[in-house]
Amino acid sequence: MRFQFVPVPVMIGASAIVATRCLEFILLFDAMGVAGITDFVRASAESWWNCIILLASLIIVLAECHAAYAMMRGRNWGRWVYIGCQVVVVSYMLLASFDWFGPKIFRFETDTQGQFLFALLMQKIPDITVILLLFIPSVSRRFFLRRR
Repeated sequence: MRFQFVPVPVMIGASAIVATRCLEFILLFDAMGVAGITDFVRASAESWWNCIILLASLIIVLAECHAAYAMMRGRNWGRWVYIGCQVVVVSYMLLASFDWFGPKIFRFETDTQGQFLFALLMQKIPDITVILLLFIPSVSRRFFLRRR
């Protein structure tokens, strides 16, 4: 196996994916506590839709971490899997903002559409930054194009 140079933007981006996901879990446990997490899981298990959405969210986190590992190995598909995960998450968040959409899990409680868009943007700033690090610098593009 040959040593391969991983450009700094790619290394930072892939590391940031894993770090932000781990930090999100830590902050969730800190904010909700054991009782809150137990109530959250119990509420998620009350209906099939909530359970499916919770399991899908865990699968998305695992897919993002696997994509980050693939990016560190120079696999171009990792970038596209990560973008696909982000498209799925943002699409769900947009759907969940409507009152007619069934499950109320992973939803922003805002009064206006402007507040919702601001909250969504604030939550997605790290992911947007990672995408920019993976696609904009020429060294990142060359790194992934070289592997074709």
